Amino acid sequence: MILDRFPTWRKRWPLIVRSSALILLLALVALIVTTIVRRSRQVQPPPPGRAAALLSDTVVSITEGYRYTTTEQGRPKFRLAASRDTSYADGRHELEKIDLTSYGKEGKEQLHAVAARGVYRPNDSLVTLNGDVKVMSVDGLEVSSDVLNYNERDDVASSDQLVKFKRAALNGSSVGAILYSQTKVLALLKDVVIINVTEDKKGKSVPVEARSDRADYFDHDGIAKFTGNTVVRQGSQVARADTITGVFKPETRDVVRIEFRGNSSLQDEKPGRVSSLVARDLDLLFNDRQLLDRAIATGSAHATSIEKDAPRDISAERLEAVYVSNDKESLLQSINSQGRTLVSLKPSPKDAKKENAEERVIEADTIDGRLKPDGKSFDELNANGNALLTVTPLVLGPKSDRTRIRSPKIKVNFYDSQNKLKNFVAESGGEAVVEPMDPKSKRVARTLSAKKITGSILEATQDISDLLLEGDVKFSEGQRKGVAARATYSSNDQVVALRGKPQIWDESSRSDADEIDAGVEDSITRARGRVRTTYYSRETTGGAAPFKKKNAPVFVTSDKAVIRHNEGAARFEGDARMWQDDNFVTAPIIELDRNEKMMQAWDGVESCVYSVEREIEKDKKEIVPMFASAERMDYRDSSRTVHYEGKVKLRQGTDRIEAQVANAIMDEKNQLTKLTGERDVVLTQPQKRATGDQIDYQVANQVAILTGKEVFLDDKERGVTTKGSRLTLNLRDARIQINDESGAKRVRTTHRIQR
Repeated sequence: MILDRFPTWRKRWPLIVRSSALILLLALVALIVTTIVRRSRQVQPPPPGRAAALLSDTVVSITEGYRYTTTEQGRPKFRLAASRDTSYADGRHELEKIDLTSYGKEGKEQLHAVAARGVYRPNDSLVTLNGDVKVMSVDGLEVSSDVLNYNERDDVASSDQLVKFKRAALNGSSVGAILYSQTKVLALLKDVVIINVTEDKKGKSVPVEARSDRADYFDHDGIAKFTGNTVVRQGSQVARADTITGVFKPETRDVVRIEFRGNSSLQDEKPGRVSSLVARDLDLLFNDRQLLDRAIATGSAHATSIEKDAPRDISAERLEAVYVSNDKESLLQSINSQGRTLVSLKPSPKDAKKENAEERVIEADTIDGRLKPDGKSFDELNANGNALLTVTPLVLGPKSDRTRIRSPKIKVNFYDSQNKLKNFVAESGGEAVVEPMDPKSKRVARTLSAKKITGSILEATQDISDLLLEGDVKFSEGQRKGVAARATYSSNDQVVALRGKPQIWDESSRSDADEIDAGVEDSITRARGRVRTTYYSRETTGGAAPFKKKNAPVFVTSDKAVIRHNEGAARFEGDARMWQDDNFVTAPIIELDRNEKMMQAWDGVESCVYSVEREIEKDKKEIVPMFASAERMDYRDSSRTVHYEGKVKLRQGTDRIEAQVANAIMDEKNQLTKLTGERDVVLTQPQKRATGDQIDYQVANQVAILTGKEVFLDDKERGVTTKGSRLTLNLRDARIQINDESGAKRVRTTHRIQR
C-alpha cells in the first residue's frame, strides 16, 4: 500500500504542528511589558543635567543606559536593558537596543531576546518591537522578526512581517503571525514553511518540509491545520492537499489522526519505484503508540504501487486500509473498498521485461482483501457485487487465452509473493469466458457458467490451469453448446469434461451420454456410455443419412461417439444404431460426414433403408421393406448409392439375395430404383435357389436378372434344375426364364422324377 511508503514523515509531521516557537515569543513580549510597566510605576530621579526638552514638551523623561532587574528570594527573575528609554506625556515609552534575559526558578538563564527598538503604549495596552527582533531560549529555540506586536488587554501577539523560528532540527517561517494567548490559538498567516530534519536508518539527514498558504494551531482543541496548497515533502515522498489537519490529544500531544481535504495525494517519486495515493479526502488514524492504525481515502480514490515484489493498482470511490503494528512499524493487514472497485495486479519488474506481459484485473462493487504478514502482497481477496476477474498470462503465445470470470461474488487466493493469483472461487452463479488473445487465431471464445466455479492458476505463467464447475453447468463455443450437472476444464489438454446427465448440441445435432468431453482446441466432442444423438432432420446430416424424409429427425445410439463439429463428421462406436422411423442402420461402427455427404458402417452391418412396393394380389399392393447385412456399408448422397461389401445379404419378404458386393441405387426421393450384386451371387425364393456372378434388379418392373459363366437354378417346387448364362426372375408372378441371349452357350435343364 502506498501509505507504507511514508514511515518517517507520518511520525515526524505532528512535531511540526506542535512547535511552541511563537508561544515563547509571546512570553518574551509579556516580560518586556511587565518590566516597562513596573519601571514606569517607580519614582524616577530627575535626569542629570536636565535642560530644555530636546523633543518637545510631550517628553517626560529620557534615560540613557537603562537597566532593570527583578529578583525572587534572592535569585534573579528577569533583567531588562536598553541603551535609551524615552517616556512621553501620553504614556508612550520608546526603547532602543533592547536586551532582555529571563531566568528560571533556580536562577538559571531561560530566555534571551534582543531588538533594535520597542514602543509601549499603555493607553492602547500595546507593545511593538521593531528592528531585528531575536529570541533565544535555553533549549535552543531561536525566533526572529522585524516587527512584533503585543496587545496586553486581549493578550494577543502578532506580526505582519516575516517571522522565522528554529530549534534543533526544526525550523520554519511565516509572513505574518497571530497568537491568542488566552485560547492558545496560533495563526501563521501566509507562505508558511516548516522544516524538520531527521536521520534515516543509515544516519543520513532527511528533511521533512511542510508548506502551505496558512497554518492554524488550536492548543485546547488539539488541532493543527494547514490550509491552501499544502505540501509535505520528505525526499522522494510527497503529500499534498488543499488542507491538512492534525488532531492530537491536548493533554499528551499524541497524534490521533491526520486529515487531508481536497485534492489529496501521497506520492513516492523515487526513480524506478513510483507509488501514489490520490483521492478527494484522506484520513490517517494512529494508535496509542503513534503508529498508523487505519487509512481511509474517499472520493475517486486511486492507489498505485509499483514495487519489486508486489506491484498493484487499486481504484474505488472509497478505500480503507487497516494496519497491525509491531514494536517498530505498522504493516498493512487488510484493504476494503466501497463503490465500483478496480484492482490491477501488474507484472513484477522481472516479468514485465517479458514480451507482452499483461496485468491481472479484479473488479467489483466492493472488495475486502487480506494481506500476507509482511504487508506487501495479497493473501486473500473477496470481490463482492458484479465481480469480474480477468486472468491474463504473463507471456503471450499463439495459444494464449484470456479468461474472464463474472459472478456476484469471487474469492481469490494468492501465492506467497508478487501478488500472483493461485486459485479462485466464484459463487452464487458464475460465468467464465475463455478467449484467444492472438487476433489471427481461428479459435473462438468459449463460455462456461455454473452455480459455482473453482479455478486453479499456474504460478509461473499465471495461466488458468483448470476449472471445476458445479451445478447447472452451461457450455458454449460458437455453434456448439452443452449442459451438465458438473464439469471440469483443463487448459493442458483443452478439454471441457461434462458430467451428470450431460448434453451437447450444435446447429445440426444434439447428443447426450453418461460422459461427454468437449475439446475446445480442436472442436471435437467425445461421448461415452449410452450415447444418444439426434440430428434435427435428414438435411442437417448434409444428406449423409440414407433415409427418405428430409425434415424428419435422424436418431443414433452407441456406446461411444466422436463428433468433429468443424468438419461436420461423427463416428459412433459400440452397438451403433441409426434410424429414421422404420428405417435403420446398425453396426459396431457408423460414421457420418456432413460435408462429404456420406455415411460409412463396418464390422458387421445390418440395415433397412428402403422398401419396395410389391403386388401381392391383383389390384392389391403392399410396401415390403428390404433388409440388408454386410461387413461394410457406404452411402454417398452425390450418387444416391448404398454400397455393401463382404458377405452381403439382402432380404425382402421371402426373397433372399447374397453376394460379396452389392449396390442399391436410389432416386432423389431416396426410393430404391435399382439393385446390383457381384461375386458369389445367390438368389433364393421359397423352393427356388439360383447362383451366378452378377445380379441386376430393376425395381420398376420387379425383374431380377442373374448372369455369369454358369448360372444355376434349382427349382424344387417343379423338380427342375437349370444351367445357363442368364436367369430372369419376375418377382410379381414368380416366373423364371433362363437362357443364353447370345446363343453361344447351351441351356441345360434337368427334371426330377416325382415319387
